[in-house]
Amino acid sequence: MAKEIRNFKHLLGKLEGISDPQLEAHFGLYEGYVKKLNEIEEKLEKVDKGLTNYSFGEYSELKRRHCVPYNGTYLHEMYFDNMLASESPSTKFEKLVKESFGSMDAWKAEVKATGLAVPGWVVTCVETTTGKLRNVQIMEHHIGFPLNHTPVLVMDTWEHAFFLDFKANRGGYIDTFFKNINWSVVNARVAQIVN
Repeated sequence: MAKEIRNFKHLLGKLEGISDPQLEAHFGLYEGYVKKLNEIEEKLEKVDKGLTNYSFGEYSELKRRHCVPYNGTYLHEMYFDNMLASESPSTKFEKLVKESFGSMDAWKAEVKATGLAVPGWVVTCVETTTGKLRNVQIMEHHIGFPLNHTPVLVMDTWEHAFFLDFKANRGGYIDTFFKNINWSVVNARVAQIVN
């Protein structure tokens, strides 16, 4: 069954410092990932798997590239879901932050530093083996995400997420991102993982 494109237009006119043209361009990019994901998954169902080998084969190439639109789709959905300022961090989230980083300011500083390091994604995760929060940087949607990590907050730091509004000022965009966090979504994600 094909993945459906989700509608995030409820964010239009509601985010502080992120314009509607910026959001609409970003929605279009997300829609492209969903379409490519559906295309690859349809081809994977039909391709002759008997011709596959490590050197080359249509099946092997489709499998190698599948993670890019897959993660591109779901990371964007988590990102848009955790945007639209509401509430405040839960006591569970604040406790995890204090145990893992010492303070909310230290956590924010690490999120920002991770986002400034290179373009990609910054994902605050609960590391299931330790129960601590970690800020993970993901490159190209599928490179660099460690096992045993469950996302609770997703920030897109590719230029397409901010360039219309911020030009090359990634730091200004990150500061604006913090003002737009939908804590009710983040708190719900934490509650599903942490007792």
